[in-house]
Amino acid sequence: MMALPALALSACATPALFKQSQADNIVYYDENAQGFFVTADGKNLVVLGKDYHYVMDDLGNLPLLLKSSLKPRLQASFDYFSVSTKNKVDGYVNLTLTGEVSDTERKSLLDEKFQYDNYPGSWKKTYHAHGTRYSAKGFEMPASIGKFNQPYTIRVAEHHSPGLKRAIILLTPVTLAVDGVLVLGGIVMFPLAVGVLAATH
Repeated sequence: MMALPALALSACATPALFKQSQADNIVYYDENAQGFFVTADGKNLVVLGKDYHYVMDDLGNLPLLLKSSLKPRLQASFDYFSVSTKNKVDGYVNLTLTGEVSDTERKSLLDEKFQYDNYPGSWKKTYHAHGTRYSAKGFEMPASIGKFNQPYTIRVAEHHSPGLKRAIILLTPVTLAVDGVLVLGGIVMFPLAVGVLAATH
């Protein structure tokens, strides 16, 4: 999994979080991710956690990139989610490509607004994704889906605004078809076929 600009994210996100914390009560927790998936139509990125599922449906041009020739070389990380009182999620998806690139790949990376980092010599880009958090209560991850080689956690900041009642967390819309395939709203889900780097907080 990829650890894009963890320092850059911290630098820009911390002031905003500090300001927000003056009005909101923020509770932090670590979500134990069990799998990362994309729907067959490319419209949703789904993070399946042990306690919650995060369905992202505002991905910018990320779906197109995941269908490009760069995909086999990309690595991803998900190192910070923010959840509102209405269970709306803001998250950061970091993509990294390391190693030598061809002229064609370089052009594609520049077209996608990737930036080159001389150390450690990699191309990086952060996507800001939006979506909804759902309860994973009663959901069993199919045994046919392989587990990560090591635990993967995502830091989540859950906002509780004074005077506002937190919305009920709906049960996950992710279901298991009879053939063992995961489905979201009738659309088949496939594992995110890029490497996933260890998260950094």
